[in-house]
Amino acid sequence: MARSVSPRRSDRSNTEMTTVGYLVAVPLFALLLPIAPVLLVLWLVDRL
Repeated sequence: MARSVSPRRSDRSNTEMTTVGYLVAVPLFALLLPIAPVLLVLWLVDRL
């Protein structure tokens, strides 16, 4: 049970927060994509 002042509304979707989530996730993914091969190599070296 959630402890909240206002009751949860399940009759509508939370579009504003979904939009904010996408606006944060897409640039983060775009920044991490070029770094992924370096992180993969570092992880593989660490595993050896």
